Parts: sequence; C-alpha cells; structure tokens
Amino acid sequence: MLKHFLFIFLFLGTMNVSAWWETGHEMVCSEAYKLLSQKTKQTIEPLLAGQETFGLSCLWADEIKQDRQDTRDWHYINLSDDMQNTYEARCPENGCLIQAFYDQLIVLKNTNALILERQEALWFVGHFVGDIHQPMHVGYPEDLGGNRHELRLENGTKTNMHAVWDGQIIEHIESKIGQDEFRIQVQKKIQLFLDQVQSPHIEDWAQESRNIAMKDSVGYRGNLLEVASSEYMDSHGEITQDRIALGAIRLSELLNNIFDAKK
Repeated sequence: MLKHFLFIFLFLGTMNVSAWWETGHEMVCSEAYKLLSQKTKQTIEPLLAGQETFGLSCLWADEIKQDRQDTRDWHYINLSDDMQNTYEARCPENGCLIQAFYDQLIVLKNTNALILERQEALWFVGHFVGDIHQPMHVGYPEDLGGNRHELRLENGTKTNMHAVWDGQIIEHIESKIGQDEFRIQVQKKIQLFLDQVQSPHIEDWAQESRNIAMKDSVGYRGNLLEVASSEYMDSHGEITQDRIALGAIRLSELLNNIFDAKK
C-alpha cells in the first residue's frame, strides 16, 4: 500500500503554538459532525463516551503523546527532495501518519474489537484527518517539517515555519476578525466545497498539503521566508480555512461511508 521511499517522522511537541491542534482539529471534527447522517451519529455515540463533543475528542491524540511515546511518529509525514509523490512512499518501522490512519481505520471498522480500542480509533482518525490537511505536516525530514526553518514574526518574536502554519496564521486571522467570524468563514467554505467531488484517499490529501508547502509564496523552499509579516499571514489565512473546510467534509464522508453506506 505504501511503498518506495523513506518517510521520517518527528514529533514537533516543543512548539508553544496550539491553534492548529486546538482550533484546527476541533473545527475539522465539529464541522464534520454536523455533516454526519443521523445513523452515523447514533453509531458513533458510544465511541464518544468520556468526551464532551466529537470536536474535543479530536484533541486527544495530541494530549496523550507524552504518555504514549509509540504514537508520536503517527502525526507527520516528511518526504525528501527527490520524493514528491505521496503514493510512492513507505513508512519507517516506527510508523507514520498515513499508515497509522489506515491501521486505525481497520480497528474502527472492526465491530469485534474492544469498545475502548474503537473509541481510540475514532479519535485518532478524526485527528489524523486534521493533521494531513496542515501543509507543514508533509514537509522535509532535514528540517523536521519546518521546525528548523527559523524565522521571526513582524514584532521580532522568534518562531519557525511549522509553528507559523500550525497556529500563528490562524491566531493572526482570529485576532483581526474574532474566533466566531473565523468559524463562520470556514462554514461558508464548507458550503462552497460540498458539491465538489472529494477524493477518499489520504494520499491525495497529503499530496495537496505537499503542493501547498512547495508554493513559492510559502517560502519553505527556494527563497526562504525570514519574516512572517502581517501581509504573509493575511495572504495565507484563506488557505488554512480551505484546509479545515476540506478536512471536515472528507472526514464526514469517510465516517458516513463506514457507518451509513447508503448515505
């Protein structure tokens, strides 16, 4: 299924930015939940025991990384310069985002699995869909997915490329328009994209993220970004909204196909 090259996955947990794995992950899953059929909602209800909402359940996979070290490499997929096609990659022995996604899907679909195993599988799957839609989660191994690409914010604060895309763009946009308006804009994006045919394959979602990361305007390759200015944040804010919206739609379609095939 996954073949031909090296993925290096590295935990990026030293960053202080939390907006993607809070705002981004919560929004992907909460907006996906609204798109689920009634049958799917009823089916996953027992799998949300102990979680306040499906949106909040999608933060869990980040919260347990300290205690469950074996899961830390499941959140990222980094490809070297000569490997741009996500279909032609293979995971290292300790796992990777794409392989972990497929592994957890198997557990989620297995009605004979323990309820706790299926609960965790649902929370992992929701989280992984969010991860794969963040462009810097499909970066380069040598710079740890942008973590070693040091730069500054406009006010002089030191940061890095991964941190910018993992949260500081979202934080910048929300500081200007507010959290509620940010969500409203994502919801409008969802309505815009709903009629579009979506690929069901995580490799395609990963390829989209990779292609975004490679754009000249991003400054991740070639003319490297040194200062993430307000203009930079503004010009890439819509991309983050697009990725959250697409993640929500694709997650809802994935779950409806599993639990309500007639949907």
